[in-house]
Amino acid sequence: MKKKLLFIFFILFNIKFSKSQDFCIYNNTLFGGIYNLTKILRPANSPYSQAFTTNLGGSSTISYNFCKVPVSVCGNERACIDSSKAGSLAVNEIVSYGNNQLNIGYITEKLSITDCLAGGNYRHTNFYLKCDPSTDFKVTQIQENPICTYNTYISSNVICRECLYNCSNHGDCDVYTGDCLCDSQTIGLGCESSKLFISSSDSAPEETGGLINIYGYFGNITKNAKILIGDKLCKNPISLPPNLWNTLQCTIEAGSGVKNITFQDNNGLSTIGINLFKYTPKVYQCLNNCSNNNNNNNHIQGKCDNSTGICECSQGYSGLDCSAQLNSNNNTQTSVTNNGSSIISNQNITYSINIYSLVEFDINGIILNEYILYNNWNYTIINTSTTTPTPTIPSITKSPLSNKIITNYNQFISEKNCTIQYTIEEIKDQPVRYSFAGVKFRVDPNSIKITVSISNYKYSSGLNYLQLRILSDVNGNQTQFDSCGNTIRNETEIGTNGINSELSSNIITISRDSKIFYGRFLKNMLSDNRISYLSTSLIYKNSSSLMIGLNMPHCINECLIDPDFSVLVSSPSIDYDDECETTSSRKWFLYVVIIVPVVGSALIVIIASIIFKRYRTNLKIAAAALKPAKLNKI
Repeated sequence: MKKKLLFIFFILFNIKFSKSQDFCIYNNTLFGGIYNLTKILRPANSPYSQAFTTNLGGSSTISYNFCKVPVSVCGNERACIDSSKAGSLAVNEIVSYGNNQLNIGYITEKLSITDCLAGGNYRHTNFYLKCDPSTDFKVTQIQENPICTYNTYISSNVICRECLYNCSNHGDCDVYTGDCLCDSQTIGLGCESSKLFISSSDSAPEETGGLINIYGYFGNITKNAKILIGDKLCKNPISLPPNLWNTLQCTIEAGSGVKNITFQDNNGLSTIGINLFKYTPKVYQCLNNCSNNNNNNNHIQGKCDNSTGICECSQGYSGLDCSAQLNSNNNTQTSVTNNGSSIISNQNITYSINIYSLVEFDINGIILNEYILYNNWNYTIINTSTTTPTPTIPSITKSPLSNKIITNYNQFISEKNCTIQYTIEEIKDQPVRYSFAGVKFRVDPNSIKITVSISNYKYSSGLNYLQLRILSDVNGNQTQFDSCGNTIRNETEIGTNGINSELSSNIITISRDSKIFYGRFLKNMLSDNRISYLSTSLIYKNSSSLMIGLNMPHCINECLIDPDFSVLVSSPSIDYDDECETTSSRKWFLYVVIIVPVVGSALIVIIASIIFKRYRTNLKIAAAALKPAKLNKI
């Protein structure tokens, strides 16, 4: 029975005590911070008790508790001085806040004693609690000042500020301000966000591998740091130089292809660079093998330079794959528009190139932001003759120019504090050779070369990357006729087999009515002025257009890319006049073969009918005379 009563008392006490905890939460809205005094509450029969000297020279004892928890020696009130009322449960608390400080005060009911006349016959009891992370509860001073005002100063860690997420184990918590002092690898109010990112990487030979540098931001790496190239460990990682934390060096073994780079370090931190490492092949392939299908490899249309992956076309052929048989009547024209479109036209066929949008992806390939760039450009035009202008965008090497038109566009994305510069170069009379990001290439006359610079983009996360989307389409009359007056079927063929990891560039083609449109996207780009790998994705294609996505790494200062576009007119394999003559001969042959036999057969039938009618009787007599003769032979 006693056990049951004790259990009931325990439950009732805990219910009452738990209710009192509702009043032990204080929210410092002025300076920030939530203080929970539950930890320092005392039982009613064992309150806090401190002796102090009064203003009259005597000594008194103050007994107290917090949060309306009654004190037995105080007549079940929450505070008293020598058993006299000091904190009646019937009056409210007076609460105020300082920086990391909680002030709780009580005013007793009106007293009849005369020693508190200066206080209006009210006794004031104040508790000043300050942060001290080293102790749960410590009284540092008690004083009566002024008369009948009793001040108790307390240090306690319950008043100290908590830091968000306990600084995620990547920083130190300042208990006086509640701020995290994050380590070199994290950022955020609770050190919850990684600062790590990878922007670019050196390449290594396929057959040997070797020592490579990886660029980005890695912080002060620990002994647990690990780098993976694909699924292979890049050995002996070190930070170069040690105090900047923006370059890692390690040794990778032999391999092939394009790989992801993964960096891992202390307490689960990691970052990944998608398709940022490329093994350098000893031999590059050329698009469509420069259009040679000859088993004897006689290089009829062109020869592949396997050291660069660029075709050297035979005389009479052109194109990035030497598939176009040159036509002397090439009337290709280039132009640009105010909305940022590049136009390449030939007779009734027009190809357009548009920088459509800039997209931010997260590490899982999910679109976070898309900014439509099309038709939002500011522009200026520069005409050049035989001089070499100062490059609009730095780090591009240009050869001497001749009759070249440069149009500069720019756009600002205020949300990301990002500036985009877009330059269109119309190559007019003669080919121009370029060198960009370690690649040398030539752009033929009547072609378009564009350069896009994306500066200071503020990523939502260090793991995110950007994709620049380019839209190309073809337009033309639906009905055309050849020189014979025959209708030409105006079908469009879009080729994307040039988006190939074994080629030195990614290439797309759009073919229509003997016109071939080429788009070449170098696999090298500049990320923060360092050569980096650029991959290409096909977003979509239909009967007359396609959209390409250029996947860029995490650039802090600038991403710089440099594609080019051209249109070639291929000669037909049969001359139109000969074709017309051949077609006419075929028709005459059909007339002779079909009509003459039909007419001849009709004439034979008519003549036979006339003879039969005229000599019908004689024929019957002759037939009768023949029958006995046949019987005699049998």
